[in-house]
Amino acid sequence: MILKVAKWKDNATSPVVFMVDDIANVSVKNSKSDSLKIGEDWGEYGTDKNSMWDFLSKNLLKKFPYIKTTFFLVTDVRAPMALGENYSYTQRIDKDKKFIDFLNYLDRESNVELAYHGTTHGEAFSKHEDFLQEWETFKSLNMAVNEIKRGQELFKKVLGSYATGGKYCGYKAGKFGDDSIAESGFKWWCYHWDGIVWDRDIKNNRKYSYDLELNKGVVDIPSTVDGSTLSLKMVKKIFTRKYLKSLYLYIIKRKTVEKHINSLYNSGEVISIQEHTSPYRTDGRMQYPNIVSDIDNLNYIFSFLSKKEVWYTTCTELADYYLARLNVTIDIQKNSEFQLLSDKDLNIELTLITPFNGEELSLYDSQGKFLSTFKHRKDELYITYPFKRNKKYRIIKIN
Repeated sequence: MILKVAKWKDNATSPVVFMVDDIANVSVKNSKSDSLKIGEDWGEYGTDKNSMWDFLSKNLLKKFPYIKTTFFLVTDVRAPMALGENYSYTQRIDKDKKFIDFLNYLDRESNVELAYHGTTHGEAFSKHEDFLQEWETFKSLNMAVNEIKRGQELFKKVLGSYATGGKYCGYKAGKFGDDSIAESGFKWWCYHWDGIVWDRDIKNNRKYSYDLELNKGVVDIPSTVDGSTLSLKMVKKIFTRKYLKSLYLYIIKRKTVEKHINSLYNSGEVISIQEHTSPYRTDGRMQYPNIVSDIDNLNYIFSFLSKKEVWYTTCTELADYYLARLNVTIDIQKNSEFQLLSDKDLNIELTLITPFNGEELSLYDSQGKFLSTFKHRKDELYITYPFKRNKKYRIIKIN
């Protein structure tokens, strides 16, 4: 009997993660209206009409209810882009009951997770170009670890547990980033803006992997797709700068967002779509990518993905599956019995695959109790089940 752990859950070809940065107790009023306008909220307004969540839910998540979103949360007072600039409102995540309730509401949503994105996001100076991203401000490893601890305590105070993973602010690690992440006990982390490799040909794409790997024991989850790289089918955006950039990529480099996604998909690599909560910043510049400007493109991307065999997941679920896959050995015994050997509890549904030779198979426990039936995908049979380590199972042919 040939039995293996599938690369991805349900024997999908690629995992899909929707990443949204900079959810915070912040708003940036861009209009003179007393009422909230779409795009002005980073999270402060919770579930109110025209809030970030209200807009995203109505215009994307309800249309594609299987999307899973990882929000990256700034825990303390968010720094402006330059000194003298101010948000309309900015506070710590534990300041207002409304925001606390909103975060706990998100935390209860089965398709949402909250992850760590620093305390202040960085340090502002008199000029915008001098802004330092948070991990760039740390002058020692001890300073970095202590600030992460402070941010994690705020996270736990509001949500009841520590964040299992997170992302560098601005994808800038500074001198002590990777060591500080490893020492802080995170399970996973987004270390790099990997999409830039495709965008600018920094490395030979054929040799560059957009797959998962370990960095000092922490799962490195790549960020691969810029949600503001417009499909050329978004003709309503034809006179925008982002459309012209996408057109340039196509004419000069023969690249399109569809080709990029297909390349990731065909290689079985991670399709992680990067966005921000709001288009507005304190310096008046547009923040790209953002869910408001990109909403039509996001609908197109997820429609494009809906025709593929993908696994919609959060970063934590993705990391858990990857770690389980790394740590499991399948011990096949006589009479089609087997065990999953591991020195750690699995704590996640794992997918096993076997070649399809025309026979249907079912899973039973060692006492003969029926558990589940294998399904078909990719000329293979697969089964997804909450297997327990070191427990005996048996596969039986269906007559």
